[in-house]
Amino acid sequence: MAGKDKYNAIIIGAGLGGLAAAAFLAKAGLKTVIFEKTPYIGGRCRSCWFGNSKFGKYPFDVGPIFSGTNLIKLLKERLGEEPAFKITPVKILIFSKGKYLTTIPPGRHILKDLRQMGASFSEAIYSSYKLWRQRRLESYSHMDSHNDIAHFLTKNQLMRNILNMRAGLFHGCLPDDMPGYTFNNKDYGKPFYPIGGMQKIPDTLVSIIKKHGGQIHTAIPVSQILMEDGKAVGVLAEGECIKSDFVISGISVAQTVLELCKGARFTFAFLDQVRSFKQGLQASMVFMIIDRKKIDIPQGNLLYISLPPLDLNETMHQLFNGIYPDDPPFGLFVTEGIPQQRFETATLIFYAPKGEVKRDRIVREGEQLVKKTNLFIPGFRDSILWQKTVTSLDYPAQIGFRSSVLPVAESKTYRKLPFPLPIKNLFNVGSSVLPSGGGTVQAVKSGLECGEFILISIKKEGYYGF
Repeated sequence: MAGKDKYNAIIIGAGLGGLAAAAFLAKAGLKTVIFEKTPYIGGRCRSCWFGNSKFGKYPFDVGPIFSGTNLIKLLKERLGEEPAFKITPVKILIFSKGKYLTTIPPGRHILKDLRQMGASFSEAIYSSYKLWRQRRLESYSHMDSHNDIAHFLTKNQLMRNILNMRAGLFHGCLPDDMPGYTFNNKDYGKPFYPIGGMQKIPDTLVSIIKKHGGQIHTAIPVSQILMEDGKAVGVLAEGECIKSDFVISGISVAQTVLELCKGARFTFAFLDQVRSFKQGLQASMVFMIIDRKKIDIPQGNLLYISLPPLDLNETMHQLFNGIYPDDPPFGLFVTEGIPQQRFETATLIFYAPKGEVKRDRIVREGEQLVKKTNLFIPGFRDSILWQKTVTSLDYPAQIGFRSSVLPVAESKTYRKLPFPLPIKNLFNVGSSVLPSGGGTVQAVKSGLECGEFILISIKKEGYYGF
């Protein structure tokens, strides 16, 4: 790290948003550098190798467990790059009241499955029609929340739970606080899993950055964003002042504004908005090595989701109020092995109640949910060869970040900020800013759009010889 060097762009944090912005700007010819405070690349999108000498070590995903095909589209269209990994589809199966519903991939079977789960034929048809109108025309996105849309679309409790599933289980948010305008996840695409783990996504962005001369420094925290005359001019890292034309923060907007912009003047309204941002529930994981030959399940990557028979929205409120529900929602992701692996991996994802501080209690909850997997995969417990529980309390020390799904949870009480911040030449990217609907695709898209915005500004105003 050379403090005397000046860069066109400094990126704080090597999450997907920061990596995408750096890849775009480096490819455009700008002198670009990333400073990441941890030894790891990828932010929440990271794979860790766990296991033992007897069964081997395997990559387990400690953040997002799958992505959407629109991420591949972004890499090709915005960066002109093919992904350096192979993708495999993810099949999503819902389990409730002792029965299955396969939601991904969709098909005619859904009507049959819904009828088996208690929905009448006319209700399934009419609800499907209204859902089609919402997906294609966004007819009901003006409604306040996911829960309001779910109640409008169907009277069937199971169908409402499925419609609220993304807000509750995938994002760790309250369905009745997840704004209606985020209901359509049209920018995501079909779910996929990179062979070898989710780490393949940030690794691809790193290879693009390095190919075009960009730099990445890990284990170097940024302590301050430097400002002169009301604009960002660089950062302070390990006591060195490093100058740049633009500063892009890939960490949460709250950390950026409240911790790194020391001495900056913001309006009270803006600061109140930033302080109002909240995190969702924090996830805990049970990582397992399994012998897939001992269980009878389809081939491929399988995400089993266990939904409560009662209202999912009320169940999520119990978790937010510090209560362990009798029948909590949880997911079990079984990945497809690769030829050189002897066994496969599975990850159980669940939420502990908000404010839980007893690790042993969270571990016991995880064990109870592992037992419940036998309800939808007979003999699953007997297929487990090795397992490791990493609770939400363990995440900061063992993984390096808090295990919340989203740095800033969506809420109908506010809208996420755009990536340009009120200080000139300072930007924020990642899932804590627009576009709405946090996730890997949105994080990458925010970084690419920020890079495009900066490049257009440079060319338009004739900065720095461009």
